[in-house]
This record gives sequence, structure tokens and C-alpha cells, in this order.
Amino acid sequence: MPIYEYECASCSARFELLTSRSKAKDSPECEQCGSGDTQRVMSGFFGRSGSGEEAASVGSSCGGCTASSCAGCR
Repeated sequence: MPIYEYECASCSARFELLTSRSKAKDSPECEQCGSGDTQRVMSGFFGRSGSGEEAASVGSSCGGCTASSCAGCR
């Protein structure tokens, strides 16, 4: 099962959820405030560019973040 990332419209919290593709479009309850007003957002991923050893965050809204996962940004 894939991991999807969601954002709460009520408290702006972001959280990840391991769920099936068929349930990914559902609005899960926010882990922080319990609101059902959540929506799936584009998740970031890591990739290598060039021949360097350094990995860079690609496709994420927290591109300058140095945490190993989005949970470290909370």
C-alpha cells in the first residue's frame, strides 16, 4: 500500500497515511485536530541530480528542509 500525504484545512497540519489507492481520495480525519476537512497533497521525494553524493528534495513544498522526513518539520 502506498503512503499518501494530506493537509487539514482547519488547522493546516500535514500528515501521512498508509492506505489503499481506492481509499486515497477519501478525506481522512486530521491526526491533530480531528477535522474531516482534509485533502490529499503532492508528496515530495528525494532524487540525485548530477554525479554528486548529495541528495536533493524534489517536488516538495519544503525544498529547503533538511529533515529526513516531513514529520521532522512539525
